[in-house]
Amino acid sequence: MNLKYSIPNKLYWIDNFLDYNTYKGIHNSIFREREQINFYSTENIWGKFLHKNLVPPMKTELNGYKPIENLITLLKHNPYFTLDELKEVSVNIHYMQKGAGVNWHNDGKWKYGATYYINHRWSENSGGEFMFTDKEGHSWIPVLGNSLVLVKAPLQHKVNPVLNPFIPRISIQIFMK
Repeated sequence: MNLKYSIPNKLYWIDNFLDYNTYKGIHNSIFREREQINFYSTENIWGKFLHKNLVPPMKTELNGYKPIENLITLLKHNPYFTLDELKEVSVNIHYMQKGAGVNWHNDGKWKYGATYYINHRWSENSGGEFMFTDKEGHSWIPVLGNSLVLVKAPLQHKVNPVLNPFIPRISIQIFMK
């Protein structure tokens, strides 16, 4: 684990979050099985403001998959930040094809949101960057496989549209309160 960037008590970006074999196992199973995974559109689930002028992302819930349980355990017990006691956790895979993104938002009812990146071959010209802003400034985080971004609500953030027509942007989203 390597802390790449942080705004204490608001945002943390950690590279090499999981050991390589666990990451590679998650990556390979999702990419190999993505045609069989029951992804569905967020268009009628999320508020329209989240995907206005964008292709709505696809998603599926993810429960009971052992490597994801390891991911959540490491998220709760890492050397960089402490999470308060969590009463509810929601885990999803987000699948974003060309044109998909998420407009500015603050994760509403959730206390924390985490994005775990699956893609390991992602060009800086492929879009899909994670952008954030608050009164102290703004910046962005690239898509980097086996890295995790943790955001404490109500930090404003968005996902730029995916520009790559061949490879989807795939992440595991963990929402906690």
